[in-house]
Amino acid sequence: MNSSPAAVEGYPKLACHMDAHPESSIYRRFGSLNHRNLLYLQAELVHLETQLLQLEHRDKHSQVGSSSIYSKDWYWLSCSAEDGNSEQLQTVRIIRKKLKQYNDAVIQQSTIQNLPYPRAHALKVLWEWLRRPSMGNRGLVGLDHQIWGGEDSPANHNIDLLSLDATKNADVFSNWFSEKLLVFYHIVIGSRFQRRVDIESGVCSYQGHIIHRCISCITVVVASLIPVLAIAVLFCVSSMKIRLLLVALFTVIFTMSLTILTSAKKAEIFAATSTFAAVQVVFISTQQLSG
Repeated sequence: MNSSPAAVEGYPKLACHMDAHPESSIYRRFGSLNHRNLLYLQAELVHLETQLLQLEHRDKHSQVGSSSIYSKDWYWLSCSAEDGNSEQLQTVRIIRKKLKQYNDAVIQQSTIQNLPYPRAHALKVLWEWLRRPSMGNRGLVGLDHQIWGGEDSPANHNIDLLSLDATKNADVFSNWFSEKLLVFYHIVIGSRFQRRVDIESGVCSYQGHIIHRCISCITVVVASLIPVLAIAVLFCVSSMKIRLLLVALFTVIFTMSLTILTSAKKAEIFAATSTFAAVQVVFISTQQLSG
């Protein structure tokens, strides 16, 4: 059975690359256009709101049909066409549609603004892929061909770009491990061994679950060593003043480790740090009483 043909250069090949490498899922945020759209919708609604208020006051004091009770009974407002005075009802229906557009745009913009910026490393890798003849080969020739960077350098990752990579919000250590340490390992050791190669891009790739397992092992080892090391050092020191200084030092180290190695929130860090400090104090007090 014949295999399917490779994706052609341009959008098809770029889409296949982004599918195989989620960190390359980088797109324009169009922040200015989205905000402009919200401003225009807001302006339209302000005008419609003013128009509706004027119509409500006019109909309130009108003697035509049931106009005077439109503001009190929806039924008569819905039947205002029979009075030949349906302008208020038409305005309400226009506002209803415009409000839906506005509310949907606000929710979408809120979601877009919460999407992370791309990592500088991921943007640079994507730009390198686009420009190399054996990979993207500058397949895009339209106005959008410089979204990820120009001829000299990739775009700044902090500008109008967003990333769909779910791992972007990982902790500091995970980002450093995947962007720095893994690259160093590949240059020094990994490149000497045969690795799976992405046929489409020609880039050596490492399986994500293996990387995550290594990061988890390192995190667990560090988390286990810090409390044990703190208790061992405190046991060997007899001076109370030095012990208190060591408690402060180990507490700072513990807090920094939580910040770097995990994605814990501030409240969780405060709670864990307080517990760790309390354990050290209890150990000192118990040992002092035993002494």
